[in-house]
Amino acid sequence: MRNSSIMIPVLLTRIKTSDGVALEGIAVLPKKSSGTALIWLHGLNSRFSSGQILVKEFSEQCRKKGIAYFKFNTRGHDAAGGSVAKSKKLTGGGFEKFEECVFDIRAMAAFAQKLGYRRIILAGHSTGANKALFYMSRTRDPRVKHLILIAPVSDRSGASKVHGAAWHKKGLAIAHALKKKRAAYMPPEYGIMSPDRFISLYSAGGREDVFPYDRADARWDALASIRTPLAVIVAERDEYLDRPARGIIAAFERHAQWTKSFSGIIIKSANHGFRGKEKELTEAMIGEVSGL
Repeated sequence: MRNSSIMIPVLLTRIKTSDGVALEGIAVLPKKSSGTALIWLHGLNSRFSSGQILVKEFSEQCRKKGIAYFKFNTRGHDAAGGSVAKSKKLTGGGFEKFEECVFDIRAMAAFAQKLGYRRIILAGHSTGANKALFYMSRTRDPRVKHLILIAPVSDRSGASKVHGAAWHKKGLAIAHALKKKRAAYMPPEYGIMSPDRFISLYSAGGREDVFPYDRADARWDALASIRTPLAVIVAERDEYLDRPARGIIAAFERHAQWTKSFSGIIIKSANHGFRGKEKELTEAMIGEVSGL
């Protein structure tokens, strides 16, 4: 990986989860280790090789701080991503079972620990933020010393904003009907996705609905269980937000009452993918964890 003056070695590697899923990814190791690793969880249908500019920024800045940087596929990479060895079930963003992200993240943390990194910064972008929060709410993994949620949008609200409320409502009705018939796929207008996955992504109150901004009576149970220091980074012009970025930060301020610390950051003029704002995002993240 090269810019005008710096060449950074990137290791291609593969890990395996306890339920037999192989996850490819990269590891960028510092010359002098601080004992801290940053694990990045990608969003829905993305993959470890996406966002090359951001990968370069993280690689450079993490190495300067002695922080290892890991970015692996989750079983939710791409729309469809192969099968689980033991069950032969399809994975990928359209077919994964959300709660199985625990297997993926645990394998990543174990790999980092095996290489000597005892302190982990767990950072999730978009649906990766849902997974990061869910993982910590379920495991309270003591290796994770800082949790960073990046562009933590509500998939439900985002879908309604992009496609319309009627699309959302009709899609859920179709998904439930197809599930009863044991159908494997949603109609093409709803993307490459199983009925179960559609229901998981877009139903209120489910395990995946960890950012229920639009539900005034929601309990935010996953967030309420977190004690780990937390940072939330929101893109000011995120195209999937159903409210101003400041409203997202305010929701976390209300519900993240038990974390050891909380900080909310808005990256001005940034979109959901932080294109053109990769440096600002990297600086914000490194600033959050520089004391580890």
